[in-house]
Amino acid sequence: MYTSRRDLIKASVRAEGGVYYDPSAAVASASSTRERGTLLSIQILRALAALAVVVAHLNREFEIKLGVPDLLPTAVLLLGNAGVDLFFVISGFIMVHVGGPLFGRPDAPGKFFVRRAARIIPLYWAVSGVLLVYVLTNFSDLASANLSVPSIVASFIFLPYPEPDGTVVPINGIGWTLNYEMFFYAVFAIALLARRTAAVIGISVLFVVISVTGVLLWPLPNPFAFWADSIILDFVFGMLVALAFANGLRLPRWGTFCVVAAGLAATAGAVLGGIDWLPRFVMLGAPAALIVAGLVLSGQPTSNNIVWRALGFLGDASYALYLVHPMAMTIPRRVFPGLLDPAGHPWLDALVLVLTAVTVAIVVHLLFEKPVTRALQKRIAERSRSRALG
Repeated sequence: MYTSRRDLIKASVRAEGGVYYDPSAAVASASSTRERGTLLSIQILRALAALAVVVAHLNREFEIKLGVPDLLPTAVLLLGNAGVDLFFVISGFIMVHVGGPLFGRPDAPGKFFVRRAARIIPLYWAVSGVLLVYVLTNFSDLASANLSVPSIVASFIFLPYPEPDGTVVPINGIGWTLNYEMFFYAVFAIALLARRTAAVIGISVLFVVISVTGVLLWPLPNPFAFWADSIILDFVFGMLVALAFANGLRLPRWGTFCVVAAGLAATAGAVLGGIDWLPRFVMLGAPAALIVAGLVLSGQPTSNNIVWRALGFLGDASYALYLVHPMAMTIPRRVFPGLLDPAGHPWLDALVLVLTAVTVAIVVHLLFEKPVTRALQKRIAERSRSRALG
């Protein structure tokens, strides 16, 4: 699948989201065909997770903005929730898998967090800035837009903070997931001071304690109430899968089929069956972990056909797709009003909205996200070398 040392390095970097640690370590991490297939599998899962979220948000565009109620069933909204849980499990896996060279190093926390910030912040701030300009130019004041100066500042620093109506959501509404991601990164950065196994076990125990505390002492003040949600256990699932992978656990073909099938069946049961009485980490997190585990622990390499490669490329752009799709889906009705009748041709209109979101995301990924991330990572690497030589 990958024909050169450079290809192997790029594969590891893309799977982690652009963070580059150490070339030799990246090559060692992706040296076998199985592991190279694992990286592509992760990218494909990221693409599917992002698409699930996009499809779930179609209802908002139809119902709230176009006045077409109940176009999509509740199951579609739950599918979007499943996409978020899949993202979190993948994040837990990737941090442990690609962060291997940093475990046990005294300089690891700073290096890790700076690189993650370079990956996450630029695009998020850019999108949030666009939304802020929209608010300032279309509302008479912040209160009428359900915003305040503290809530705006909190949005840009990934701190869960209530808006005037009490909801804890950033100016870019879907950014609530990044508040969890950055919390996880902060904890993970500190844990990097330990060896890999100790770090994973330590974070796992801590997150279980936090979740249990959130239940026993509810209600907690924010941001502690936000961070104590059991959804943080999704990161634990991903880390444990990565630990199993690092220790050489692999599944035979039949085992892969059984584990992935179980994950898909459990997700379908939760989504289609409307199972909402279980904790989210059980209802959606555990099935997502089964899907990730089945694919990354597979003893078989990932297919190299054009469909898989296309999904892998969309996985590269999944962060951009996740952030920009709510705005991108408004383009057809703003630029081409009346082009399609959502009431008469809802599914055709839905297809146009999804394709628009994907197209805009790819453009943003290629023209902004990728070059900016690459430039920042290069500068970080140069500063690290300068300090090492100095």
